[in-house]
Amino acid sequence: MDKIFLRFIDICRLRAGPQDLPTSKLLVAIMLLAYGMLALILTADEKGPGVALQVAIVSTMLLAGLTYIVLWVRDFTERYVQMLTAMAGCSVLLELGLWPLLMLQQYGVNDGGAFFMVAGTILLWGWVIWEVAVIANIFKHGLDTSIWMALIISFFYIFLSYRVIRTLFFSPEVATAVPVT
Repeated sequence: MDKIFLRFIDICRLRAGPQDLPTSKLLVAIMLLAYGMLALILTADEKGPGVALQVAIVSTMLLAGLTYIVLWVRDFTERYVQMLTAMAGCSVLLELGLWPLLMLQQYGVNDGGAFFMVAGTILLWGWVIWEVAVIANIFKHGLDTSIWMALIISFFYIFLSYRVIRTLFFSPEVATAVPVT
């Protein structure tokens, strides 16, 4: 198991690709479960357990579905298990790294510490750039494409995932109009 964990770290360090992971349905199931649980935990505080469960399910389905679609377009569906394992496992590692940054930023907001808020925001931007690079690395290896095409696909993947989750669960409440009498 340590060897697999180190392989995920190598992928996040851009030194390996999904082809370096075993083709294991058990491993992909574990990574998807971890991905969903982390989405649930990160969302539960803000939205409550019911909505957080929905976000976790939709987010996991988006990850699996969009990964399959990208592979299907290039006719590389035989790489699905390894690619999905890499996407879910690396996302879990990246999200675990995101947690302290969010807490740092929230500490700055709650306690009025502008330094902590600004530092947290700058670090969050760095994290976003790293996430895009990791996803692009996975797409580059999984699709046998150039890094530039992989970057375009990763931006599209992140944007689409973000928009779907945002639209379904985080849209601003629409105030109902009260008729004036």
